[in-house]
Amino acid sequence: MKQLTATVTDVQRLTKDIFSIWLNAAELAQTAKPGQFVNIRVGEGEELLLRRPVSIADVFGQKVRLIFRIVGKGTAWLSQVPKGCGLDLLGPLGRPVRIPKGRDILVCGGGVGAAPLLFLTRRLARQNRVYVVLGAKSRKEMILVREFKRLRVKGYIATNDGSLGWKGTASELAELVANELNRPIVYACGPRPMLQDIVARLPGHEIWGFAEERMGCGTGICHCCALARKDGGYIRLCRDGPVVLLNGVRL
Repeated sequence: MKQLTATVTDVQRLTKDIFSIWLNAAELAQTAKPGQFVNIRVGEGEELLLRRPVSIADVFGQKVRLIFRIVGKGTAWLSQVPKGCGLDLLGPLGRPVRIPKGRDILVCGGGVGAAPLLFLTRRLARQNRVYVVLGAKSRKEMILVREFKRLRVKGYIATNDGSLGWKGTASELAELVANELNRPIVYACGPRPMLQDIVARLPGHEIWGFAEERMGCGTGICHCCALARKDGGYIRLCRDGPVVLLNGVRL
């Protein structure tokens, strides 16, 4: 982990409240691995005292892509940063995802949860058979479809209202796809109800999820992001995650 300044090279609005930012950050791009995140200083003043954690969505050359949803003043500030602005970052943080070899892999992203799965899928596809399910409430809220298509993996789309692809939830479609595969390892990211549903629908599968809790320091000191383990004790998402074995935690 290092504190560094990264220059904003592009800001794009993907949906009404989801934004994409590309950063020129050579050192971060060289060291970041799927599953990791950065902690960003947002603005000034007591209201914006804590940094905001954002997962790394992709890496290309010396550039790093961040994708986030506006959920408060900090992310609203981040959505308005201009090109050329320097962002104060801590990163890369978190434990990288273990990359298997020669396996059937099912990747399931709901809404903005598709973002960190793009970087992960890029790496998984090199040595595995990868199947991707992307879900959203509607066509207007779907993101990154073209980017996943470029990875040449088998893709499936689900929307709650049926405006794009299969009508239903991402977890419902993931269950159908998983039943056609050979003991797939599952990687999922999305709202907590979606993660809970996937665990319930796929008993006996190895399911890894990008879990979310409020974070303070992002380095394991404050224990603000602790998640209870089923066998007792806690996992600090910023140090032991944020990608955790969902079968072993209490969501």
